[in-house]
Amino acid sequence: MKDKDFHNLVDFYNAGGGLLPVNQRAHEIIEQSDQDEVLSFIEVTQRDLRFHKCYMSLLGYIYDYLPDSFKKLIPKNDFYKWLKHLKGQYEIKFIFEDGTYLIEYESISFGKMSQKRFEDYIRNQLPWIYTDVIGRFFKGKIYDNIIATIENDYKKFFAKL
Repeated sequence: MKDKDFHNLVDFYNAGGGLLPVNQRAHEIIEQSDQDEVLSFIEVTQRDLRFHKCYMSLLGYIYDYLPDSFKKLIPKNDFYKWLKHLKGQYEIKFIFEDGTYLIEYESISFGKMSQKRFEDYIRNQLPWIYTDVIGRFFKGKIYDNIIATIENDYKKFFAKL
């Protein structure tokens, strides 16, 4: 599942012979469908959802430490994309005549990760986020305290898995 698809999830409950819509998106699809129409869906693993939620929660937690001056420029729901852009995790798809770019951000593909690979991915991301993001705004003891708090608390995010 790609990152952008997470908000388009359609949840159904297996009622032993039929599927019942669970969320608003599922209800809308049922209302827009004709009786006897065949609907096709892509399977998404629970692991994919858990890792996605854990990662986004962790990024939201880190975002909350950033100063208001940053938050005024980058909304919380765009922080994830901002990190990808800052780290260069995108592909340039097209260069326009005016020199601007059409880019596509890389997908993390949580569903293809094992628990260990997911934890390794987080452990590799955090030092970079500490240095290139938090380090831009905080120095000295304040910086050290923020990092120590995140290091201590991020283990709670893994416990949710």
